[in-house]
Amino acid sequence: MEPTKDELEIRNKMVAKVTDLAQRVFGMCQVLPFGSQVTGLCLPDSDIDFVIRFPKKGSTDGNANEEHLSYLEVIEQTRVPLVKFTVEPYKIDIDVCFDQPGGPESADLMHRFMNSMPPLRPLTFVLKYFLSSRDINKPFTGGIGSYLLQLMIVSFLQQRSREDLMRTGRLGNYFNLGSLLIDFFELYGIDFNYVTTGISVRNDGFYFAKGERDKKSVFWQPSRQSGLAVENPLDITMDVGAGAYRIQMIQRVFEHSFKTLLAYVAEPREETYSILARIIPPTEAMEKRRVQKMESEAKAAVVNTFNNNNTERDLQDRNSRKKRKANGHDSNNKQAKHNDRGNERSISKYTY
Repeated sequence: MEPTKDELEIRNKMVAKVTDLAQRVFGMCQVLPFGSQVTGLCLPDSDIDFVIRFPKKGSTDGNANEEHLSYLEVIEQTRVPLVKFTVEPYKIDIDVCFDQPGGPESADLMHRFMNSMPPLRPLTFVLKYFLSSRDINKPFTGGIGSYLLQLMIVSFLQQRSREDLMRTGRLGNYFNLGSLLIDFFELYGIDFNYVTTGISVRNDGFYFAKGERDKKSVFWQPSRQSGLAVENPLDITMDVGAGAYRIQMIQRVFEHSFKTLLAYVAEPREETYSILARIIPPTEAMEKRRVQKMESEAKAAVVNTFNNNNTERDLQDRNSRKKRKANGHDSNNKQAKHNDRGNERSISKYTY
């Protein structure tokens, strides 16, 4: 599910091109990529998100170069207006917003969470692909975007860790990713109360009542009482989940996935060649990517073996040279001592 090395190279080139384009069009500005492109949690077809910040107001001279653009749209209906465009022939979608705080800072925050929570990265890849394959991953169409999804996973891991600690006196087995995936679907598909409860990942994570006096104005939506409320840890007056207006449908998708996976792990078990394929059917692109990854790993293994062999051979040669040198030195010393004894005998002969 992760992009290949070549795909990452193309995406990095797109970042450089968009940065150059924005600076030529707007002059003095800061072009900052953020989101999954910066955290390394992007899928091959993930959008690349940018925020353009202006240090001061100025005129915009020049025309945007649309040579490689196949699609361009300004989306004003979202909480943060976006300019979306697609770059051909790579079919990479670019999202650009202007003068918005928090984008690059949220990427830094996710880096810190990933360092402290090893399961966050693999769970994010699987769940991003899960949502993308069902077209419920775009915030402007009511889906769960990348940042919201990551906060949901972080909160889940925080709560799971706390429950395991209380129940067993030690942290749970975080690396049982299959169990974590099932528990994630159970939490957000069945157990979580969307009507009354909000999520915060600050201070090791906690839940709060959406109707609390200091929370109600931000997180309680009378017209959509079952909406997902997730506090932005970088701005606690902001509800990251406010745009996910299809959350009730997404909840049912999570519930169905939980029950599907449970059928293959609970007794009596259903037989299948791949449990995960029951909710994420493999595609030709995934199979091709798997083969490419295996070939790449095989080549890397051959190169490492070759380098290791050369290193060992170099060490052996070096040791052999040292031994020969040492043996030669000893022979010279022995010869010198022999000559000294001969000289001593000769001197003694002529002395007496």
